[in-house]
Amino acid sequence: MMKTTTRWKTRREISSPRRACAPSSLPPFALLLLTFLPLVQITVLARTEGRVFGVRRATTTAARPPQKCNSKYDSLARANLPLRPPRGGGDGGISIPRAARKTVDVVIGIDGGTESIRACCFDARTGRVVGRSHAVPYATSHPQAGWAEQNPEDWYENLCDAVRGTLATLGREEEEEYDVKALCCDTTCCSVVALSSSHEPLRPCLLWMDARSASQAAKIMDAARSRAKSDGKSVVEAFPELRVNCMGEGPISAEWLLPKAMWIKEKEPEVWADAEIICEYQDYINHRLTGRMVASGCNAAARWHHDGREALGQDEGNQNRGRPMGLYEALGMEDLAGKLPRRTLAMGDVVGGLTEEAAGDLGLPAGTKVVQGGPDAFVGMIGLGTVQPRQMCLITGSSHLHCLVSSSATSAPGTWGAYAGAPLPHLNFAEGGQSSTGSLARWIRNLVSGDGGEEVSYRVLDEEASEVAPGCDGLVALETWQGSRTPDTDPLARGAFVGLTLSHTRAHVFRAILESVCYGTRACFDALEAAAEGADRGCEESSEVVIAGGATRSVLWLQLHADVTGRTFLLNENTDGPLLGCAILASVGAGIHGSVDEAVERMVRRERRIEPRANAKKVYDRLYEEVYLKVRPGVKNVFQALAETRGGASSLASEEREVIGSNGEPMKCSIQHDNGTKHVKRGLLNNLRDRSVESSQLQQNDALPRNAPVIVSPSLLASDWSDMKGEVQKCLDVGLPWLHVDVFDGVFIDSPNALTFGPQMIDSLRRRFTDRHPELTLDVHLCVDRPERYAQPLADAGATRLIFQWEAMTVGDGDEGAALISAVAFARTVTSLGMKCGVSINPETPVASILPLLDSGLVDLVDILAVEPGFGGQEFNEVAIPKIAMLRRYRDEKKLQSGGGTEDVYIKILVDGGINRGTSLLVKSAGADILVAGTALFRHPMGFKEAVKELL
Repeated sequence: MMKTTTRWKTRREISSPRRACAPSSLPPFALLLLTFLPLVQITVLARTEGRVFGVRRATTTAARPPQKCNSKYDSLARANLPLRPPRGGGDGGISIPRAARKTVDVVIGIDGGTESIRACCFDARTGRVVGRSHAVPYATSHPQAGWAEQNPEDWYENLCDAVRGTLATLGREEEEEYDVKALCCDTTCCSVVALSSSHEPLRPCLLWMDARSASQAAKIMDAARSRAKSDGKSVVEAFPELRVNCMGEGPISAEWLLPKAMWIKEKEPEVWADAEIICEYQDYINHRLTGRMVASGCNAAARWHHDGREALGQDEGNQNRGRPMGLYEALGMEDLAGKLPRRTLAMGDVVGGLTEEAAGDLGLPAGTKVVQGGPDAFVGMIGLGTVQPRQMCLITGSSHLHCLVSSSATSAPGTWGAYAGAPLPHLNFAEGGQSSTGSLARWIRNLVSGDGGEEVSYRVLDEEASEVAPGCDGLVALETWQGSRTPDTDPLARGAFVGLTLSHTRAHVFRAILESVCYGTRACFDALEAAAEGADRGCEESSEVVIAGGATRSVLWLQLHADVTGRTFLLNENTDGPLLGCAILASVGAGIHGSVDEAVERMVRRERRIEPRANAKKVYDRLYEEVYLKVRPGVKNVFQALAETRGGASSLASEEREVIGSNGEPMKCSIQHDNGTKHVKRGLLNNLRDRSVESSQLQQNDALPRNAPVIVSPSLLASDWSDMKGEVQKCLDVGLPWLHVDVFDGVFIDSPNALTFGPQMIDSLRRRFTDRHPELTLDVHLCVDRPERYAQPLADAGATRLIFQWEAMTVGDGDEGAALISAVAFARTVTSLGMKCGVSINPETPVASILPLLDSGLVDLVDILAVEPGFGGQEFNEVAIPKIAMLRRYRDEKKLQSGGGTEDVYIKILVDGGINRGTSLLVKSAGADILVAGTALFRHPMGFKEAVKELL
């Protein structure tokens, strides 16, 4: 029987074929140009604000024959004509004598990110940006829930557009000629591609965030433990390559290449059989540019379980050098070794020159050098200038990321890594992290601002805190509000204040928060230094840290980082590490600089130094040693004892609190704890009827009558993303068709962890389930930057309701009048597209802010967040209870005004976050209509059905 294989078609095959661009198809002026100009060196002149500039192109000695070209590029570009013509009119054709123009050697940095690819031109000698960067977005598809794919053809074609876009901006600053010497690209790491023998993609790429291979990742650790146990060894002894995964304890991320390759082999065996090459985004792009298939040494070292230095010695005689062949054999993946790129090159090495085709696509001379890059984050380390043993960098935002470079790969408890041969062959680096840092500053700012008043600015809080002496008059805090990453990995850790008195003010509390983050940073630095002990004998302990990110906006916090850690903090002139890192690598490959160290010296410039103050450091040294380091382990057991407590309940056996019952009267609820489990007993209100009715009947009625039982809406954010089909089916099987889907973009909530689903997943859910379950309701909670971009795609995907974040409308100066105008316009857009519209408010936002929006009649649901958006498993914030009461009063008043008979004014009250058995009774008693539950449903120890019974 003949075997047939369905091959995935590329976008180029699906679209119209390329046209052969013969000169006869050109207009007369272009024919004239083709006749004469290829015989000479072409100089393009243009005028911008009275300044003339030029772009020097390669010398051509003969006309190039007609050749096929992509329809998106015209024949003039293929004929190596100017990147753009002179601007029309006036003296646009006046030429400045060549001797009067300066020639600048240029390198192009290219950053292939998740959503777009960017290119920027740099002076190859100084690192100065010339022209402007240019970004071109590409699409991500989600064919099934939890999957994420991209078309590799899009990467290449958008790279061409990005390079042409940045080249078109050259010369806007001064009269110069530019000679492009080399280009270098970084990409997302762990974006895996399967290529045929002709190096064509066999299927879409499995993007780095694709979680379908979670079960394969678990199999790797299970197989390693089983083999190690049978051999009487530890996991690290049996498989040294797993040292980087928490010293062999795991887990292995589903993002990495090995589990994704296993998934292709298990689930798509025909693709696996036809795949000659399994590689990454980085390797595919370099092959398209040069025709050479090579791996990046940095990728191999950090994410492929390879020995980064050994892998650089691969040749035809030993292609498996540096590869984890023992691990492959234990997994039945020996054939993967034959599918990986045959050679591995270090970052900064020359991959090859641009092919004729690629040169035409990019608008650059054939043969222009393409230099090896690597993962965007690691190339970014080079762009920050952290390339010497014992150099540190600190990336700040909602959380902190710490990196320490070392000369050998040593690992120790309390750190991640170290990764051998990353970012450069002679280096290694380890990582540390803090979960809540910038988010704590935001938390305390919101707390002291109150519900109704004007928001206190960070500038005011900084000024007040600056007046407080170091040590906050005996007040010390723990920064582990959201758990601890390193040096003590403890997801149950929580925050604490020690030493509070009645004399402490908000300035003391704010400063104590800032100091606590710095204490934690010092602990992470100390752990990284301990891991490097012995690895870098003869190297001095790092006393300088390159810092970037949000914390750099606060002069006070910068100084506190220096004072508490005792290190000097450095700010760079150019903080775009990935693009500048690519430029540095390209300059080395082009021979402009002899080494990465030399290029960093010439191209990375420090702008500011923040030195520790001796008197302050002395105070912080004592508090760190005598208080912080003792309190942190001292409260660990207390945090574990509180782990099951929700809603901020006290440690007493029971407590009473007053809430507004569904009949409008106050009631007292007694919250008691039995064996660590919290439940709520009914108090004065004894007429609460049992709401556990047949849920499948309850949840099909979107109109919700006045006294309808509560609806439970499962939050897919807490589900198992690797089995989204099964998780949704589980909800439908028990009669919970009203699903809550959080769409976070990692921008509005400034965290890489706040990156979730998109319109493609909504479309996938709708197509898969709606035929058999027409009652399916998809509420999409948008917590994104510029939400208006999502309305049409989500409508096309089949979303039932869009719930937008009110705070997304109040950015900038916080003008609520402008926010209301934006919110009404957006709600009108949503409803005009056939969807229902809801609004969500953060815990710190008062209900009064949105009442004018509710008066518009465009919104039918209010999502009261009882936790901070973007992160699961948080504790319930009781501020939600009075908000429910206020909305119920507002709703009752509107119904009275309308005569009490219309459902149009019935605004549904939804409570989202921190819902469990105890808190569900609280919010139901207060009068909520819908409960969004995630962790309590999908991670209940007794299973999903038992969890539903508890909540209903």
